[in-house]
Amino acid sequence: MSELEKRVRERFGVLPNFFLLAAEAPEITEKLWGFAQAAYLDNPLPSVFKERLFVHLSRFCAVRYCIARHVGFLVGLGRPAGDATVRAQSVTDVVKLLQRPFPRGQELQSRLSLCAACPAPVVEMPRPDTQMEDAVFVLAAHVFLKTSDYLLCLDALTRLFGPTRLQYLLLFLAFVRAAHYWTETHPEIAFEDDINKLLATHQELANCILNDPQARDTVSQALLDELPALRLKADKAVGLLAAIVDSSDDAIVSKTLDGNITSWNTSAERLFGYTASEAIGQHISFIIPLNRRNEETIIIERIKKGERIEHFDTVRVRKDQTPLDISLTISPVRDASGKIIGASKIARDISQRKRTERELRESEERYRTLADALDTQVQFRTQELERRNLELRDLSGRLLESQDVERRHIARELHDSAGQTLAALGMLLARIREDAKKDPAQLAKNVQDAEELVQHLTKEIRTTSYLLHPPMLDEVGISSALSWYVQGLAERSGLEIDLKVPENFGRLPSEMELLIFRLVQESLTNIHRHSGSKTAQIRIERKENVVHVKIEDEGKGMSPERLAEIQSKGTGVGIRGMRERVRHFLGDLVIESNGSGTRVCATLPLKPRPSRDDSKAQQDVA
Repeated sequence: MSELEKRVRERFGVLPNFFLLAAEAPEITEKLWGFAQAAYLDNPLPSVFKERLFVHLSRFCAVRYCIARHVGFLVGLGRPAGDATVRAQSVTDVVKLLQRPFPRGQELQSRLSLCAACPAPVVEMPRPDTQMEDAVFVLAAHVFLKTSDYLLCLDALTRLFGPTRLQYLLLFLAFVRAAHYWTETHPEIAFEDDINKLLATHQELANCILNDPQARDTVSQALLDELPALRLKADKAVGLLAAIVDSSDDAIVSKTLDGNITSWNTSAERLFGYTASEAIGQHISFIIPLNRRNEETIIIERIKKGERIEHFDTVRVRKDQTPLDISLTISPVRDASGKIIGASKIARDISQRKRTERELRESEERYRTLADALDTQVQFRTQELERRNLELRDLSGRLLESQDVERRHIARELHDSAGQTLAALGMLLARIREDAKKDPAQLAKNVQDAEELVQHLTKEIRTTSYLLHPPMLDEVGISSALSWYVQGLAERSGLEIDLKVPENFGRLPSEMELLIFRLVQESLTNIHRHSGSKTAQIRIERKENVVHVKIEDEGKGMSPERLAEIQSKGTGVGIRGMRERVRHFLGDLVIESNGSGTRVCATLPLKPRPSRDDSKAQQDVA
């Protein structure tokens, strides 16, 4: 036994007579075995699917060797598709496969409908003895036999399998056809002993194999019987196609690969001004402007490659030498063998479209110019608004700064002058009490009342001056100033105020300390007057580059509408003042409120822009 025969036996489990032919040219058998491996054995389609399809297609071969041998593989006389893992099928299952009808014409529609309804591409190949396997086998057989419906079946298989799997199916069909031809050209091939024994043991199976009505002679005759009807159908199709071409609104022209015109429909006559007798036989260049002759060379080269050119806009010349804007669609023309022998052109007049595209381009230019002008104006106005906005912000900052300076001045004047006057008055009243002789008790009481009134007035003036600008803010910083203010407000209003400032908070720029004091002052005033809350919390934190201030209450809060108005417009004198102060320091102010209270949060960068006085001082130094 040769090395090749050993390999064949090892793969199939038996040595088929198919590979014992052509002993005088062993290299041919080697190539046949290579083809079998690539197209059949190692084909990635499932083994059972391949073997059952091999049996189904072999029904149409006049020589019965292939169908008998592959039936043997299916029932366990060897390995189906050379796969040792496949379980053998029963004779009953194989008989069912061999007794399936082969639908043609209208009877084929149910299989096509089943495949069309199946999601594509399929994930798994159909299982044995299912409707889908039957449908796929029928479609593959039509493609294999090239019946009048084979193109329809091929389209259905293409959709169902996808491009890659379809190519493996076509490769498999090619090997089956080669196997049939090999057996037909080698009449000396005989059934193996195991096959003879199988047929002798199972009469029904033997009848299906040896007396199958679907053998090629019967099928070939059926196909020949279809030819007259197919010719009639083809003649009708040709006539219909000619009528469609002649009545088309588009110019339809065909030409050889050399450029000679072979057909010229009525619309071409109307579009170009030449009659069919004037145009047919002419070279296509007679309607092409001189400056576009190179287009024809490029088109022919692409057509020779089998390419289709769609919606190619160009210019051609009428008989009266006027230019014509057209859109071309060009397709290769093939003969019966598939060879490209010419080209078919469909030309459509697009002169009106081109004119419209030129109204449009001019309009776009005008609109673009107008838009550019408007954009320039918008940019100018935007810059102007931004400049004015910066001026307003600067003015607002200066007003606040001036207000604080004036408050500081008033506070100092009030404290210094009124305090001195009241102190003198207190000393005078003390002397009066000492000098009283007539009614010491009453005089002393009146004087004591006056002293208490003076002391109360002094306290009120001191408190007012502190509220205008607390001296402690300049002397010891924000932490102590807030502690003094919170303590006094709590005593006057009854609010329970929780103030927390870190012990190591340190000093801040004076303007920022004043800003924080005013934020707390305004917020606590609003809580006392409007919120109805009995408590308030103040948290001041300092991080590396920012200071966070948070004031919260547990009052009735604000309505969403009121809060939205405040957030968007900054309405209310106090809130607007807070916003302006925070904005002056390039900070951020957020107000949140609901039915359980209100929260005011300010975030302040630690490096605010220089004040107006600082800027002026820097300019003076420069």
